[in-house]
Amino acid sequence: MVKVFIQTGIFEGGPVVFRERLINAFKKINDIKVIKNPSEKFDVELAFIRKTIKHNKPYVLRVDGCYYEKSRKSGNKRIEEAILKSSYLIFQSKFSFALCDKIIGIKKIGINYSIIYNGIDVDYIKNIEPSKDIEPGSFISCAGWRPNKRPISTIKGFLKANTGRHLYMIGGAGFVGRKIDKKYNSKYIHIIDEQSNKNIISIMKACDYQIHLCHIDSCPNAIIEGLTCGLNVLCTNLGGTSELVGSNGVIMEVDNLWKDRYVDDFDIDSIKPDIVAEGIHRLLRYNKREIDINFDIDSVANCYAGILKKYR
Repeated sequence: MVKVFIQTGIFEGGPVVFRERLINAFKKINDIKVIKNPSEKFDVELAFIRKTIKHNKPYVLRVDGCYYEKSRKSGNKRIEEAILKSSYLIFQSKFSFALCDKIIGIKKIGINYSIIYNGIDVDYIKNIEPSKDIEPGSFISCAGWRPNKRPISTIKGFLKANTGRHLYMIGGAGFVGRKIDKKYNSKYIHIIDEQSNKNIISIMKACDYQIHLCHIDSCPNAIIEGLTCGLNVLCTNLGGTSELVGSNGVIMEVDNLWKDRYVDDFDIDSIKPDIVAEGIHRLLRYNKREIDINFDIDSVANCYAGILKKYR
């Protein structure tokens, strides 16, 4: 039995969603015990983003990425410190590793690592009924609407495509973002505030397509959910999203990896509507409705457990 300490009650967004899914999956593994109280004895910590509690036990770090903008590069100091002191690293995608290596120098540090995609409870997805309030053949896009999620590019491109179908934009402001202005509500665009995960899955299962134009996502839970619901996806090329989507959608080559270590700030939510519209029309040629079970959280948890058991 390996006792794994996981610090809860900190951070927000995607890391928290995945952390809770992983903890629930660990409950099915007999020789893994999750410890949430740091005053209890444990063998190893599974840290998300960084180590936040002082202790002398080893810790495995699930890296959430790093800052790549010049204006935010100071934020990498704490990330680099967490990486340097870790016993093992887990990255969410090949791109996430490559980006962190480019900026922080993972290979030079020499810490062992694995690449493990996020996951979801497939049975949980199966047991949710599709929403009856969604127009057939619709699109969905959901995120905390920071500029890098490109909500305006999504909406303008969808309107330009003029498909006669509907787009459901779901989400709040995110960490440093803003809610989508209701002025974009139209017959075909539906602006919906934050919803429970169950409601989002229900809407996803009633749609046919997903749009996710984010500039660099390591391994978005929304895409894991969408693919598991059988959606075909339109996404951009930088980040881990394209690795997840593979042949289950259209990957638009709209972003370039910069040559220097960091990139200057730029107008990130500015993909030309014509380009997005062309991608949407390409996506409409996909009519496959298969359930992708490659992201079953139980398989993901077993991969994590295999690493953590080395520290019992």
